[in-house]
Amino acid sequence: MSSADFFYGLGRGFYWLFENTLEPTGELFWKTCMIGGFVGFAYWMYRQVKYNQIAKNDPNQLK
Repeated sequence: MSSADFFYGLGRGFYWLFENTLEPTGELFWKTCMIGGFVGFAYWMYRQVKYNQIAKNDPNQLK
């Protein structure tokens, strides 16, 4: 078995996965990923503002 056989098999496996999972969902998959990304980013920024406020009000921190 050569490395070409391995990589061709890997490629066929990914192609099968794409055809049988992502294509049937159509636009639902990428829309869900985009909405999840925006929600995650908004939550991250909310937490970052809170951490910055805590750090600003703490005089005992290292600078």
